[in-house]
Amino acid sequence: MPESVSMKEQLRPKLQRFLETLPVDVLIRHIDRRTGAPVQEIESMLSTYMNETRATLDVIGDVLARDQRILEVGAGLCLFSLFLRQEGFDVTALEPSIGGFGAFEAMRETILEHFPSLGLPILTCSAQMLDRGAHGRFDLIFSNNVVEHIPDWEGALAAMAGVMGDHALMVHACPNYAVPYEPHYGIPVFRRFPKLSRRLFLSPDADTEIWDSLNFITFSQVRRLARSLGLSARFRSGLLYQAFARVTADPLFRQRHQGVVAGVAGMLDSIGALRLLKYLPAAMATPMIFELRKKVSQKRIG
Repeated sequence: MPESVSMKEQLRPKLQRFLETLPVDVLIRHIDRRTGAPVQEIESMLSTYMNETRATLDVIGDVLARDQRILEVGAGLCLFSLFLRQEGFDVTALEPSIGGFGAFEAMRETILEHFPSLGLPILTCSAQMLDRGAHGRFDLIFSNNVVEHIPDWEGALAAMAGVMGDHALMVHACPNYAVPYEPHYGIPVFRRFPKLSRRLFLSPDADTEIWDSLNFITFSQVRRLARSLGLSARFRSGLLYQAFARVTADPLFRQRHQGVVAGVAGMLDSIGALRLLKYLPAAMATPMIFELRKKVSQKRIG
């Protein structure tokens, strides 16, 4: 493999093969027997999480290295952690809800049972309970669409900072609710008035479990917390452009963002204006991907 090929590009075709070789039909039958959940619901959930592993690779692929000790926070079905483990990375999955009931838990248990030889280490504590003495230090800590669901997200990030190695990096992708848009439901939202937003925009027959878990995190809150923890914060740019581009190119993602967002994305793409979103400041864009590092103290010279 040429040195010029990034880790992300090396892993992309391998991830595709990993997903293609999953025995989806067998997994669905096992989950159906365990839960009695509708097959269509199981298929939809599994497809969504399989698709999200590609997005997760885009989030961290450029900062992955073979010599890192890695922690995935909110690993969900553990598909991405299993993939990294299969590729020889030293990865641990943190998923507090392991051991619960329902189709999601049964799906994750069934997937883990399919990869017994990988021996994926799993932490079932909450992120807030991470402890250096108990869990050691990590070189890379990451999550994708998780932080917005942690009630005490500030405490969670502080605990993650506590298990960072001296030259470690944290990377988290989540919505920026300074922008009045809720991506899980594809509706407007006024973060300071969630109850009003729910009444105005959320369908009466919508499943409110996700809504009730949201903390409406913002760019400025993350930056402020990073300062208080003595961490440097870097926010990646061009993410709104990437999200809109994904709406136009990814059918599953477009299905989750039907309506105004899909319409705007299509219109901007048709008139060639989509690329202008690359230059929108990160503070005004959603989603956001932020990287947190320990600040390196430098001795004054002279």
